[in-house]
Amino acid sequence: MLTKTPLPRALLAAWAVTAALSAGSAAAQQQIQPAQPGDAGDSGLYVIVEATQRPLDALMVLPLQCAVAKKDCEIVESVLLGDTRLSGFVRPLKGTSAHAAQMTKAPLPGFQLRPAAAQAAGADYVLASALRPGKQTGYYELSAALLGARDGRLYDLQDYTLQSAPTASVRSMAHRVLNGVQGAITGIEGSFDTVIYYSAPGPGCQRCIWQVDADGANRRLLVGDTGIHMFPVQLHDGGLAYTSFRTGMPSLYRIDPMQLMALSDLTPTLPKSVKQKKDAAPKEVAKDAAALPTPFAAGKDLQFRGCTQNPRGDIAATINDGDQADIWMIDWNGEPNRNLTSNPANDLSPSFSSDGEHIAFISDRTGEPQVYVMNTDGSNQRRLTFAGNYNADPDWGPDGKIAYSGQRGNSIDVLTVNLQGKMQRLTPGLGRRSLEPTWAPCGKRLAYVSNEDGKGHRLWITSADGAAREPLDLPFAQYYTPSWQRITGKQPKRWGR
Repeated sequence: MLTKTPLPRALLAAWAVTAALSAGSAAAQQQIQPAQPGDAGDSGLYVIVEATQRPLDALMVLPLQCAVAKKDCEIVESVLLGDTRLSGFVRPLKGTSAHAAQMTKAPLPGFQLRPAAAQAAGADYVLASALRPGKQTGYYELSAALLGARDGRLYDLQDYTLQSAPTASVRSMAHRVLNGVQGAITGIEGSFDTVIYYSAPGPGCQRCIWQVDADGANRRLLVGDTGIHMFPVQLHDGGLAYTSFRTGMPSLYRIDPMQLMALSDLTPTLPKSVKQKKDAAPKEVAKDAAALPTPFAAGKDLQFRGCTQNPRGDIAATINDGDQADIWMIDWNGEPNRNLTSNPANDLSPSFSSDGEHIAFISDRTGEPQVYVMNTDGSNQRRLTFAGNYNADPDWGPDGKIAYSGQRGNSIDVLTVNLQGKMQRLTPGLGRRSLEPTWAPCGKRLAYVSNEDGKGHRLWITSADGAAREPLDLPFAQYYTPSWQRITGKQPKRWGR
């Protein structure tokens, strides 16, 4: 059982600031000017490395060799080009039939390339693909080949050289081709066939839980009953946990894997072009009070605001008892069983390292929210960031870097920090707000909420070094707490292993 000790009432600074910034509060902007080196309480490393500036190699996507329905071939071509645009390691060149005739010697599967012609067209790599009827009725076969324009080398796409799947899975097959392309070029398999969960307004709720493909397609409503629902996070068993205010107090809820699969498949997609009335919830997601789910973790006087899980299945959650917030371990019955931070300050937003041995979190114990780390048992708590007086939203990536959002000047940027305290800024500042980063399963990219192009807030994708950033094709809206689909404990596949 959770027992409370007398603590001075403290304002939950990081939550309050995040909410104010998300709402665009000018007053909040004025209140959280960053600390400068030499300010009281500011000690330690204060160096921010700017985003890497590097040119991207060009990947030419040749026209698909099509032997099936034209609309399905158009889907494959669109996905291949879109994923290349969002890849962060190559830039797309749209090949033409003339390009294909000039630089190829033979069609798939015996594909060969004329390197000089490919180089003359400005390509560093060339991707060829073909979509044909499968051996089974209702199946397609998608074959792909990647060649280097410098030396004519044929790259090994492993399982993605030839795929066979039901016709309805044509988009997934195309995404997996780019998984193989990333693996062949960078050594780490991609995660283009995954989804991103996030919270945003929707029909019938102030903040709903949504799912969208990693390229911005197939936006689907998962949790849409009246109220506020946020902090979605993938669980080790393939289900989803999230925080909801259904009972008046924020509590944790779970969607089991089978239910999540059904919601992902059956919940109606809401087109970007259709403006939904807030009180017009689709029948599939509207629920009466008797049908509402029961919380997984709740308490009469306890507020549960987000959780994280390690490879062993242990769950750490932010719990506010009314006086301040601490990070607790909770069991599978939702009962808090160990206070990891037990500090008079506010400690929140836990994120496990990929090996499950450490937790990154936010604490305002020095007067302003900063990134800290500790062992899973709560020992060896230490501060990692010393720049600015607003830092939030840590997410520990597969390669050991912790992504977070932090303010510098008038901008809130996405940054990373490693355990040695080396920081890198991934977004351009410019007086914009880039918030709540979440790592892709492969660790090569991040998604985050931003208005960095000045057109409004939406989800963006950046490479892990900030060299390439692109928005997802989503409507401008309010987006909160995105979380990239990631099964806890599953490490990125290293090519050739």
